[in-house]
Amino acid sequence: MNSGIKNVLKFLLFLGIGVGLVYLIVRKITPEEWTNIKQAAINANYFWVGVALIIGVISHILRALSWRLLIEPIDKKPGLANTFCAVILGYMASYAFPRIGEVSKCGVLSKYEKISFAGLVGTGIVQRVVDVLFMLLFMVIMIIMNLNSKVYTLVKTKGSAFISDKWESARHINPVILIVIALVLIVGTWFVYKKKDTLFSAVWKFIKNFWEGLKSVGKLKNPLLFWAYSLGIWIMYLLMVYVCFFCISETSHLTLSDALIVLMFGTVGMIVPTPGGMGAYQYLVKSALVSILLISPTNGFTFAWIMWGSQLILIVFLGLLSLILLPIINKDDKTGIHQVENI
Repeated sequence: MNSGIKNVLKFLLFLGIGVGLVYLIVRKITPEEWTNIKQAAINANYFWVGVALIIGVISHILRALSWRLLIEPIDKKPGLANTFCAVILGYMASYAFPRIGEVSKCGVLSKYEKISFAGLVGTGIVQRVVDVLFMLLFMVIMIIMNLNSKVYTLVKTKGSAFISDKWESARHINPVILIVIALVLIVGTWFVYKKKDTLFSAVWKFIKNFWEGLKSVGKLKNPLLFWAYSLGIWIMYLLMVYVCFFCISETSHLTLSDALIVLMFGTVGMIVPTPGGMGAYQYLVKSALVSILLISPTNGFTFAWIMWGSQLILIVFLGLLSLILLPIINKDDKTGIHQVENI
């Protein structure tokens, strides 16, 4: 099959999943609720959304700076402008094809800085490893801070209700469907058993790569600065959510601790392979706001879409700007632009 057709089909598949998730979210919203959501969006204070976007830009700059430190040992230190534009174009690519952003940004930087593509991919993997580490760290902090309160209560009540509902529903399922489900489980169990060595190898390879990625950070010329940049990225993520709370009156009283809950739920949503986590992000952020932080569904829905939509607009704007600026910045290497940036 032609690669162009395959890419179009992949895009349509991911987009279809995202649209399907959005449909599941909005299908039960009544006309009255839509009116309230529209009014909440109109009444939102977009000054704070603008502040959140500025913080978002800072997080992207920090990512570019941390990436430069990783690249320096394998080659020259690339120009900050080229690195920043590559990071943004990687994010923009991820909105079309989930998981392709890392490859895309490496391709862009390799083209304009004449750095080994394979080497850049390796540095991208290290950045992902560090991101996973900080995500887990922030998640542990969230759990510790809310162990005996909001999150614990949600898991206990919602978990019990979910199991009860599913059990009640299962009692009325057609026997034929139950047989099909049983066969699928049997076949799935058999497949996992047959492939256990392959699965074990894959898990072991992931753990090994994770550890190797962390060890490689220690070999940098300035590892402490790299860790500071990486921590700064996640602090900016947290501040983006917190600042955005002020755009809606009902969420303006929420704290940094509450912002951490929303950030973690949203991060999990962004992992789902849809364009920019579309659908999953909105559902999980709204769930965190409504079920844990006791915000009304109308404002929870509005906040989730403002957060996701504003970031999409920012990435698309900066991405298009990067596409325009990159050829201009790199039009003539003799101008000394790269030399100045590498100081």
